[in-house]
Parts: sequence; C-alpha cells; structure tokens
Amino acid sequence: MSDSPVIEARAARPGFDRPVLGPLSLAVPGGARWALAGPNGSGKSLLLKCLTGQARVHGGRLTTAPGTRISLLAQDHPRPYPWPLSGHDWFRAMGTRVPEHPRIRALLRRRLDQLSGGQWQLLRLASVLAPVEAADRDTSRPHLVLLDEPANHLDAEVRADAVELITALPASATLVMTSHDDELLGTLGVERHPLQDYLDAHD
Repeated sequence: MSDSPVIEARAARPGFDRPVLGPLSLAVPGGARWALAGPNGSGKSLLLKCLTGQARVHGGRLTTAPGTRISLLAQDHPRPYPWPLSGHDWFRAMGTRVPEHPRIRALLRRRLDQLSGGQWQLLRLASVLAPVEAADRDTSRPHLVLLDEPANHLDAEVRADAVELITALPASATLVMTSHDDELLGTLGVERHPLQDYLDAHD
C-alpha cells in the first residue's frame, strides 16, 4: 500500500445544487481496500459521484492523484437499448479487456437484453475491474475502482464469481466501495470506514 493518497478531501462539501454533506476530510492511500459504511442517505454514493464528476464540491476540496484512472460501478442497473449488444460489444464500448474467467467468457456472445439480472451485474462488474485495452494502457497511472453496492442484483448463481473478480484486483489498484451486505464485506476482507468518522467535528 502506498503512503501517497489516491483520494484526498479537505473540508469538502459535496452536493448537487447545494451542499448536502460535510465538511468532510479524509485520505485514501494507494492500494487501499475501503468499504464506506453508514446508513442510506449518509452520503456514501454522493461521495463516489463527486469523484466521477456527477456531483459537485461546493466548498473545500476533493482531489485524486494526478493521472488517476477512475472506474465506477454505479447502483443504476440499466441496459443499453434499443441495440441488441452482446457481451463482446459491452467490453469494446467500455474499452477494457475481457478477463480470463469462465463465467464471463460464457456471457460474451449473449445479448445483454437476454441476460439475467445477476449475469448483467456480473458483466458490468467485470468490465469495471478489468484493465484497459493494451493500446491505451499506461501502467504508471493509478487505478481507482469505485463500487457502489456491487452486491445489488447479484444472485446465488454469480455471487461467488463476483467475489473472485473483486479479490483478483491488482494490489496496485485502489478499491473504495459501499455495501450493506456484511457477508460480502467479510468475505472480501475490506477495511470498514464509517463515513461519519470523517466529518469535521469543528463545524
């Protein structure tokens, strides 16, 4: 694990039209495996959206290490319509390499609109965790993987595969996830960090 933070917040106030969280201060070191804990509505997903530019920081600062490549698995579970894309098409669209994983390989020729909810979630997860295609690859760039409730939509058929994919994430990558699935978090062995602990007490 690197001492240099991949994510750093200093009195950050995330929100959309107005701040709804903070001030928040934290530092996530490179190579960390963090699970942000807290009840629904506490701001966990909002923080991830700020990191990907889907939400705003209204005060303070929230930064990532220079050159960081950010991959996000959002809670939203929509499938691309109306085109009958296949698993192969999805990985091409994401610009990532297909992992050498039997379950994923078996889904590549299937149409996305014909996959079960669990299979579609597994494919989405695999594309987020995978490295970019070799032509675009810069191994010196930090990779930050954000998983927002990855256990949502997973069924018994693919749950073990999802765990296998997440645990195979290279040690150089940084993982920050949210989940209310205690069994999943225990299996992954991630560090639990209550978001409340990083709210500045002086405010």
